[in-house]
Amino acid sequence: MFKESKSPNVTMNGDSSTKPRSFIELMEDVQAAITPKPASFIETVYPTTEVQSDMKQLQDFRNTPEFKHGEERSDSKLLEKTFTDMAEQDDWFHEDELYGDDPDYLMFTSVPTSEIDDTFNHIDAICMICNETTNHEVLPFAIDLTYNTDPSKMSQKFKWKHVYGKKSSAPESISEFGSSSMEQSPRGERYISTSPLPLRYRYGLKIPGFASAKYFEDTNSLDEPLIEKGRIKLMPRLVVGYSPDIADIIARGKPTDEIRQKYGDQVFEQRREEYRDATLRAKWCTLFECLSQASSIKSMLDNLSDEEISRMDPQELDEAKKQITMLHDYLKKAVDTASKEAESDPRSLAAMKYADRDTVRNAIESHSISTYERQKNRKLGQGAMSSLGRSSVA
Repeated sequence: MFKESKSPNVTMNGDSSTKPRSFIELMEDVQAAITPKPASFIETVYPTTEVQSDMKQLQDFRNTPEFKHGEERSDSKLLEKTFTDMAEQDDWFHEDELYGDDPDYLMFTSVPTSEIDDTFNHIDAICMICNETTNHEVLPFAIDLTYNTDPSKMSQKFKWKHVYGKKSSAPESISEFGSSSMEQSPRGERYISTSPLPLRYRYGLKIPGFASAKYFEDTNSLDEPLIEKGRIKLMPRLVVGYSPDIADIIARGKPTDEIRQKYGDQVFEQRREEYRDATLRAKWCTLFECLSQASSIKSMLDNLSDEEISRMDPQELDEAKKQITMLHDYLKKAVDTASKEAESDPRSLAAMKYADRDTVRNAIESHSISTYERQKNRKLGQGAMSSLGRSSVA
């Protein structure tokens, strides 16, 4: 992990001084360095006016009364970076055991999303997998991280519908992410208000469980990207999280020798054990949440009503079914392998049992079921009504 470094700062008197930078600040710098910058897409991917329109919409949204910088936690960017690092470096999805002998397998990797995609497409990271389960195709899937159990906020995370781009019938001068206007409060105060582009002007399946990204860039491998720079039109979207207590421990970072020197062996060992337990608990929450949602999304697609299907692009729907089936199978293998290993690992087994009672994980599971299973129940209800009608006629 990073050690504190020193960088020049300016005091209130204007003098240059040296102040130690915190672990959080250093990690946020690293995260910022690998986050895609929309300005780099100008003319190379999108027209200048299009990127400028999107960037203006983001800036306008930041100036709205409802915008809250940092969203759920002030250290949210740190936790995004730590999450992706742990998933990759600690092999949370047990790829080494499952695919290590496959010469064509590419290791799980992830990149942060641009601020525009974070804000308007509601995704924090894009993960990519490529192995025999995906038929050696690169499969992207999006992650939205949360440490919140507030019912309204959690419910909203599952309601975002898959959309991208804008149709030719949409107003040409506005961003695909919406428009802005100046409003006046009852007290006479003027403020900026933003509104999304109506769904009729956008492409996409327009159902939850999937996302798009406009400003994707594989910042882990700029010379040989797994997916070309630009728009990812369609990919599964999963909500992942764990309790604030776990997040607090992970945000402190893995204890270093500096902790041992400053506080002694006992504190160092205690913090190391806490960190190991927290990361294992985060892993199990992630595995269970991802598999549960993939299963529910897959079931939702299998039970769409005829009316819903008629409004979708057939090729896009087929691609969505293909993606979620591959992701579900990948996650099922990971959970099965992890569960088997936990049988002989008391620490991992304890973390697995903890995940069953994690408040954030349970909130995610509850909202996942209510969102995706509703589609299935709707079709079953329609089928029952149709059968009832036929019985009445007979």
